[in-house]
Formats: sequence, C-alpha cells, structure tokens
Amino acid sequence: MDGPHPVSILLLGDDEVGKSTFLSQLARIHGKEGLCDSTISPQPLLRDEDQPFVVELRTRTATFRLKFSDSASPVHWRCQSPPDVLVLCYDISRRTTLTSLQTRWVGEIRTTFQHCDQMPILVLGLKRDLRQADESGHTLYPHEAYNLAQQLRADMYLECSARTGELLAQAVDDICRRAIQTTTPAGGQSQGACSVM
Repeated sequence: MDGPHPVSILLLGDDEVGKSTFLSQLARIHGKEGLCDSTISPQPLLRDEDQPFVVELRTRTATFRLKFSDSASPVHWRCQSPPDVLVLCYDISRRTTLTSLQTRWVGEIRTTFQHCDQMPILVLGLKRDLRQADESGHTLYPHEAYNLAQQLRADMYLECSARTGELLAQAVDDICRRAIQTTTPAGGQSQGACSVM
C-alpha cells in the first residue's frame, strides 16, 4: 500500500482574524470515521513552531496527509512551496479584513506563487459568533463576502465560528474535501461559479 498523499493547505489573512484559533480547534473536530465530528472544547492556540498542523484522513481508497499552515509567521509562508489549496481568511466583525483580501492578499499570492491561477482558493469568514453581538454596523453579512469571493474567482465561500463551533465542522469538512480533490486528475478547482457552504 502506498503512503499517504500529501496535500498542503495555507491559510492567509490579516493578523487577529482567527486563523490560529480555527487551526487549534481542527484537532477537536477531526473524527475517526468521517472527516469531522462536532465536538468543540477549548484548545490551546497553536504556535508557529507547531506548524504545519497535520491531519491524516482515510477514505475507502486512499490515505491523505493534510498539512495546514497559516500566515501568523509571514516570513515562513513566502518561503514554502506553493500550497495545493489557499484559504483566504477574514474576520466577519471587521470589514477592513475582507477588503484586505482584495487589496493586499490577492497581490501577495500572485507575487509569491507563479501558478496561483491553477490552485483552488477558498474564502473563509471567521468569528461568525460576533455577527449577532455587533450592533455597530461593522459586521459583514454573507452576501457581501460571497460577492467578493465571486469577484476574486474563489472556488468556495465558507464561514464559521471556531469559538462556539457554529458551522466549524462543515467548514473543515469542505476544506478537507476540496484538498483531497486536488489529488485527482480533475483537480480541486470548481467548475463555474463560486459555491457557498
């Protein structure tokens, strides 16, 4: 039997959008039988030296080693080989972090990875739990981020809360499925419009 298929997944986005919290909860929701279960409990935040965070998944036909990293340590992600999947992250409660995906991060991706047009790009809204708590008008609604995801030609739009677990298992499940698809001849990019979880 062949060894696990390696798949690299890079989370990019502004500081403090919730990438490390999201990855820290990944260990808690990773189930043995399916891709994920929904058990959520507090987990220590990952440190830069903990990266990449590795998850092994087994399907009926193959085993996959998914290597998750984030941009918390900006020097390191630029030195890596191009990832198989890019996840652009923003904080639902901070409008500037969504704008930054378009004004900063897309340019960074194009400069750093020459073949970025061939890798799946997902847009992930984090801190979904803050949407209900915010009355200032700074909170983003799904249609606003979905519209930007379409403009960026992203393959999928997702959102969740790592703190409360709302939609977390589904988001991880979709990211893992997209990552596994990159190992097939068809690849992980979607055909046509951006899909929404």
